[in-house]
Amino acid sequence: MTKTTKVKDETDFAREVLTTEKLPFGAFMSSVDEGDDTFSYHFKCELKGYLDWHWSVTLHQPAGLTPTLSEFVLLPGETSLVAPDWIPWSERLADYKALQAELEAQALLDAEEVEETDGEEDAADDLVIVDVDEDELLSAVPDQGEDAEDDTEDAGERPPRPRSRNRRGNRNKKAE
Repeated sequence: MTKTTKVKDETDFAREVLTTEKLPFGAFMSSVDEGDDTFSYHFKCELKGYLDWHWSVTLHQPAGLTPTLSEFVLLPGETSLVAPDWIPWSERLADYKALQAELEAQALLDAEEVEETDGEEDAADDLVIVDVDEDELLSAVPDQGEDAEDDTEDAGERPPRPRSRNRRGNRNKKAE
C-alpha cells in the first residue's frame, strides 16, 4: 500500500516571490497542480494596460521538503489583448511577390483593353455640336453699364507686408 502525503498550500511563499521582485500583483486567483510535485499559483496583475492578465508563480514542492521557485511569468487571460501570431519573413515575402505579380498582370490586361477600345472608337463620335444663338449667349452676361455695381471698393486695402526680412532673407537694418 502506497502512502500519500498531502502537500501544504504554499500561496504565501508564491506571494513572497512576487513581493521580493517588486511586481504589481493583486488578489490570489487559483492554484493548478502541474504534476510531478509542481504547482502554479495565479495572482491578479495590477499593471496598467494589462487587463485580464495574471502572474503565475510555479513552485516545485516535494512532499516534506521546502518548496523551490521554478519560474514566475505574466500570462494573458481569455479576454486579454495579445499580439497576432508570428508569420515567418519568408512567407510574408512570398505573399508580397505573388501580389506584385498579380498587380503587374492586371496592369497589362488593362493596357491591352485600352488599346483595343482606342482603335474601335473614333474621336469624332465623342464630339457634340450644339447650336446656340448669339442673343442667348449675350443675355447670360450681366449688364456692365453705368448702373452696374463696382466691387473694387469692397475688397478693402491689402494687408501690410512684414518688413522683418528683405528679398534675400536678411534682416533689414535700421539706418542710424
